[in-house]
Amino acid sequence: MKQSTRQASPGVSMQLAGATSDAARHEELESRVRDRTAQLERSNRDLHLAKVAAEAANRAKSEFLSNMSHELRTPLNAIIGFGQLLNGPAALPDQAAREREFVAHIVKAGRHLLTLIDEILNLAQIEAGKLKLSLEPVDLDDMLADCHAMMGPLADKRHVRLLFPAPSRSTVRADRTRLRQVLLNLLSNAVKYNREHGSIVVDIARMTPERLRVRVHDSGLGLRPEQMASLFQPFNRLGQEAGKQEGTGIGLVLTRQLVELMGGSLGVSSVPGVGSTFWVELRTEDGCDGGHRAGGERDA
Repeated sequence: MKQSTRQASPGVSMQLAGATSDAARHEELESRVRDRTAQLERSNRDLHLAKVAAEAANRAKSEFLSNMSHELRTPLNAIIGFGQLLNGPAALPDQAAREREFVAHIVKAGRHLLTLIDEILNLAQIEAGKLKLSLEPVDLDDMLADCHAMMGPLADKRHVRLLFPAPSRSTVRADRTRLRQVLLNLLSNAVKYNREHGSIVVDIARMTPERLRVRVHDSGLGLRPEQMASLFQPFNRLGQEAGKQEGTGIGLVLTRQLVELMGGSLGVSSVPGVGSTFWVELRTEDGCDGGHRAGGERDA
């Protein structure tokens, strides 16, 4: 019995090939549509995040300007008020003593205002990328000795004991002036917000062969988790606005930015009722490569 084989005509083969090609093009088109849709969804998410960040920045700016207005007016009102009293009639028998007291208030308010303005200008310079740093080897023993001498009178006045480490022959890569500013800010806060007859312990720890950490431990009231979350917000004094201690609420923000500009990091740990530890971690001179060893300026 003979079997016959039927072959597809050329026209049918062309139709099949055309259908296959159409299906491939359709699949490719669908793939491109899916990719484009996914890309648009990512773009929309990015735009939403950018919008949220912009709104948060705008709120922060408004709060910053509002708080700055208050912080500037407070010392200015003191200067103007005591100046007017000095300009009034000398009717009191103890006028000379009162005048000396008024002058002391004026000087104190003026210094607070100067500190505030300096910190605002420093922040503005950093934001504008105009703050220049001169990174060089800095002897930590000499730096801590300077800070100890400068903070001693304030600590004695508040009956706070200062304990500094023994000489360690450690050298870090930093801007000398800005590192002093950073350490003095941390030490000043540790003194101001300490308890009566409290203590401050400063130590140095080598975290890796290339990095050193300077730690400032205080025996103050410590910080609650919600205070820790707001610690680096400009002008946020964590509820101390009505307290006895003066402050601008900018110091820690500026301190962290200065440390980061020097290639380091700043951190904090705290236990409510026990105290806080602020630390600054910087590169050691041995940990800097050849390109960093030569002294030079660095723009913010």
